[in-house]
Amino acid sequence: MTTRAPRLPRVALVPVLTLALAAAGCTPPDPGRPDFEARAYLRIVAAEDARPTDGRDLETLLAGLAAPSPRLRAVSVRGLGRLENPALLEPIAPLMGDPDRGVRREAANALAQAVHRGPGDAALPVLLAAVERESDPLVLGALARSLGRLRLDAGGRATVAGALVSLSLGPEGDAPPYQMEGAALGMASWVRGLGDAPRPPLLQDRLAEMTRYGLGAPAGDVGAARVRALAVGAWVSAETGAGDMRAFLADAAPSVRHAAASRLGMIPPALRAELAATALSDPSPQVRLEAVRRGLGAGPTTTEACRLLATAAEGDADVGVRLTALDALALPCPDRGPQEALLRRLADAGAAAAATDWHVGAHALAALAALDARSARAHLSAWAAHPSFFARSWAAVAATRADDADILRALTGDAHPNVRTEALRGLAAVLGRDADAELLAALGESGDNQLLLTAAALLEGTAERASAAEAALGALERISRPRWETLRDARIALLGLLQVTGDSTLVPRVDPWLRDYDPVVAERAAEALASWTGAAWTPAPERLPGLPLPTPAELRAMEEGTVLLRMARGGAIEIRLLPWQAPTNAVRFFRMVGSGALDGLTLHRWVPNFVIQGGSPGANEYAGHGAFTRDEVGLAQNWRGTVGLSTRGRDTGDGQIYVNLVDNVRLDHDYTVFGVVTAGMEVADRVLEGDVIERAEVRPGPQRR
Repeated sequence: MTTRAPRLPRVALVPVLTLALAAAGCTPPDPGRPDFEARAYLRIVAAEDARPTDGRDLETLLAGLAAPSPRLRAVSVRGLGRLENPALLEPIAPLMGDPDRGVRREAANALAQAVHRGPGDAALPVLLAAVERESDPLVLGALARSLGRLRLDAGGRATVAGALVSLSLGPEGDAPPYQMEGAALGMASWVRGLGDAPRPPLLQDRLAEMTRYGLGAPAGDVGAARVRALAVGAWVSAETGAGDMRAFLADAAPSVRHAAASRLGMIPPALRAELAATALSDPSPQVRLEAVRRGLGAGPTTTEACRLLATAAEGDADVGVRLTALDALALPCPDRGPQEALLRRLADAGAAAAATDWHVGAHALAALAALDARSARAHLSAWAAHPSFFARSWAAVAATRADDADILRALTGDAHPNVRTEALRGLAAVLGRDADAELLAALGESGDNQLLLTAAALLEGTAERASAAEAALGALERISRPRWETLRDARIALLGLLQVTGDSTLVPRVDPWLRDYDPVVAERAAEALASWTGAAWTPAPERLPGLPLPTPAELRAMEEGTVLLRMARGGAIEIRLLPWQAPTNAVRFFRMVGSGALDGLTLHRWVPNFVIQGGSPGANEYAGHGAFTRDEVGLAQNWRGTVGLSTRGRDTGDGQIYVNLVDNVRLDHDYTVFGVVTAGMEVADRVLEGDVIERAEVRPGPQRR
């Protein structure tokens, strides 16, 4: 049931926040102290972090809407939006009339965030009314962004389309720059939500005009290029002609050319090869990579496409382009002889290469295994003994494609759990239920979150029900001892396996999980118990305390300093944190850096033209650093070079980070941005899967104004 928020009292701008904090039993901030605003801010952060639906924490956020400081009003309304509770639209809406435009921007975003998980109908009239009253381009841009991401029926979507077109226009043509950027972002969100439905001509025509926005602007005008790139990405469809695509691929801004190349898969095959060949000669690796992935790799694999892929795989100056081309060569070419010879040669050379120089050979091996299993098997033993566990994981991928159960069985005994995980996946794919013995053994031996999650999921259809139930319960008890929230995934999977393989005789051993420290685990235990007994069971989780909030001194240190990630292969990535946007996640990263927790860890995930991700103690997606942190989404966007929080669902930050390699605005409002790369983006661009953070350090600096 949704809790309706109380109405705000009609009061003048008085220190309401101080009064509310005192009523809540907190020590109110002293307006005479130099750090008064920081302390008041942190009390608002604490209230938001509790994710309240009622009570004192919600009262603190509501009271903050009337704080004397615009910054405090802004963070209060932002915090209310982050609760994602449609009942809070009523107290958020009046902030659209705040005298401070920063507050109004946050309120515009909060209105959409409050309905982010469901229908946006209740927010639509409030946002449209605010558009009619507003004159500031920055606020109008935020309103456009919010309108574009509402989930609406056909009538509401048509209304929003018309509003977005109007917001992109000014008295004498285009709207002012910040408003124009917001309109482009809103349109891009609107088109993503449309799916395959036809686009209204009014919006499509305006997008076509916006693909030429700012062409006469000075070189390096990032805002104009962003508008064009967003418009190209939203406008291009199967009906787009070759002439328009050639123009986009010749744009002066690499981001626009990248946006065009990323849409090559939508272009009819007859035109795609020619346009991909053009993009493949681009000076930007990002454009060439999309030429390979979306152009040549999208098929059909003609003789010419295969020739271009082979050339890129062997000779492109960028390793990411080479790897993407090798992945595309997993599909058979008309003449497979040269294709397979190239893959065999690269796989053979890679097996003997340096321990950090395995990527090209491993991707070649995996592609070869998809084409010629017999040839690939000849290389598997060498790769299964490679010094890099990342390379050995690729050997397991190749062995799966080559149906080599012997290599997979050998790799299930590997020293690294990531390799064992990949080998178990492969063995189950190759042998089916005949892999159950290895899966059961993994449940009995491992304490690794990802491995247990994988084994539990693969065992759900087993005939060895009693053995599986006992192994699952033993693994659940073992992995729960550290009392880490970030072990949730494996624990949920193990309870799921228990439910389908166990019975009511296990009730006494499962009953304690109703009082687990993780409410999601407690709820899952209740489901298992109910399925066995036919009765309702009530979870009563005993929550762990959250991570400590930042102190005013830490806020200052984060605001003044930067973080350096010194990479083992050379270079450093410099990051400026955003403690006033995402304080709990910024301070967690800041503390991890200061404690040395990131030293020697990897960037284990590399997705070309998307993100690099890492900081996991287990070098995988499911190994975190103990406790969860909450999402802190807001106006900060996932532009290229921003640093965000990796999660596995809402409010599941586990200390892993990602760096955006391109503009990834589709991640906005779901993923927290807590930092910006200020130097060393070229180092980030060179990162490959498994690269090591040799040392992370905080570098103090002068306070930014």
